[in-house]
Amino acid sequence: MQGSVDGLVAQTYQPYFFYGSSNQLEYDISYAGLLITYARMTNDLVNNSKTIGYDWWCGYVGAYGYVMNADNNRQLVPFKTFYKIIKSANDIIGPLASAEELNEEQKAYLGIAYTYRALMYHDMYNLYMPAVNKYVDYSKVEGLTVPIVVSSSEEEPQYKSARAPKEVLSAFVLSDLDKAEELLANYNPPTGRYPGVAVVYGLKARMYLAMMDYENAAKYARMAIDKSGKTPLTEAQWSSPTQAFCDATGNNSWMWYYSISGNNMGNLCNPTGFLAGEADWGYNSLTKFALHKWVYDRINRSDFRKKSFIDPDRETYPASYYKWADATGFLADYPFDELPDYFSIKIRCKGGDWTNYAVGGAVDWPMMRVEEMYLIEAEAIGMSQGESAGVEKLEAFMQQYRDPEYSYAKAKSTFSQGFVKNFQEEVLYQKRVEFLGEGVGFFDAKRIRPGMITWYKGSNVIHDTMKYKIEEASPYWTMVIPTDEIENNDYIIKEDGVVTDIDGVKTTPNNPDPTQSVANDTTTY
Repeated sequence: MQGSVDGLVAQTYQPYFFYGSSNQLEYDISYAGLLITYARMTNDLVNNSKTIGYDWWCGYVGAYGYVMNADNNRQLVPFKTFYKIIKSANDIIGPLASAEELNEEQKAYLGIAYTYRALMYHDMYNLYMPAVNKYVDYSKVEGLTVPIVVSSSEEEPQYKSARAPKEVLSAFVLSDLDKAEELLANYNPPTGRYPGVAVVYGLKARMYLAMMDYENAAKYARMAIDKSGKTPLTEAQWSSPTQAFCDATGNNSWMWYYSISGNNMGNLCNPTGFLAGEADWGYNSLTKFALHKWVYDRINRSDFRKKSFIDPDRETYPASYYKWADATGFLADYPFDELPDYFSIKIRCKGGDWTNYAVGGAVDWPMMRVEEMYLIEAEAIGMSQGESAGVEKLEAFMQQYRDPEYSYAKAKSTFSQGFVKNFQEEVLYQKRVEFLGEGVGFFDAKRIRPGMITWYKGSNVIHDTMKYKIEEASPYWTMVIPTDEIENNDYIIKEDGVVTDIDGVKTTPNNPDPTQSVANDTTTY
């Protein structure tokens, strides 16, 4: 059983996880790929390659013309990834949950399996439950999520393999987390790759936040902070050119992470190659991802995170202003003046090795950092105890750990610009800066509905197909269940299908296809 648990943990990163290497889809990287998908769907990163297709995630961010229907691999791969990991968890849960007695080691195995299963269903709750918007008609599928698949020792779900209502799936996730909390009570994870009780509390905070149960979200966020013993990244840790966002040993912030072995990766199908500014071996050497101008402009100069992006003023902020792993070598190949404005160097290559993917790409990658819990707590307290209480928490976090001059009043003075418009969106904005590229913040955006503006005066977007002014919630934020599932599941029908009754359970329609549902903005500035 130890091998099964280790295998479940290792599945978090696997190149060509679903299709295999014979059909090389570079976003097919198991859960690691899903985190990149979430990171991209808020559209905070700008692709600077002349050929938009070098960005394998451009369909997920809503590039006009890219097909995102049920027949497309961009919909199939995430769905199959979730359920492949769930099967691995269920294969552990089945025999252990039915055992009459468990020793401490077996309890830990079972608790870890429940935790991973809860993570998958939590994410699908957020990804497949429609965010109502003006562009696509979700009236037939409001509140529907995904089928619940359980282990061999558990009772068949009430809704069989139909799409479970949101209340049913959220209760299922919390039930798994309750079991994990009890089973892991005496477990001390050998490394942060294995979840302990603090991670369970963190997942409860996420789930309650998604349910808009703000009182419990705040409660469990604080419990996660206290139980973990973790502390936010320091400026030195954040900006380390050899360890930042690539090495778990370089900080006391990460609550949960996955690891990549240099023996189990290629130069393309890995997150560092996609997102690390200095990585020479992957697609980011072509896309040269940069932060959106509006996001950059709102970061105070006194906030050390601003140094993770190249300022347009190269005279005031020359190359020497930034930290490089190998300034001489890298800037010889990629001259500083030719790097795009707002170019991101937040995520680094391990050990600073920007030329050898088997070294620089063999990274640790955070799945949960304690900073997320502080920001969940701030929003949740603001929504449950009054905005002023939340502002106090937000200012305390920002001033102590990120920007000593941070002022919510100053941030509020920019709300009229339309990018950030209220307290919740300000907390979300801080998440978007804090967790850029990590996959945290997208689910909050879908819940808070801030809109998605990529084209504005001074915008650094270069591709016409990425110019948008989307109000409230983007239709691209709701995934579609793939045709493969519909053809093999009698309880899910096409979006225009007729709902019927099978053994007392109604069939459930698929989410509508979002492809080309929003026209690109053509305003001339």
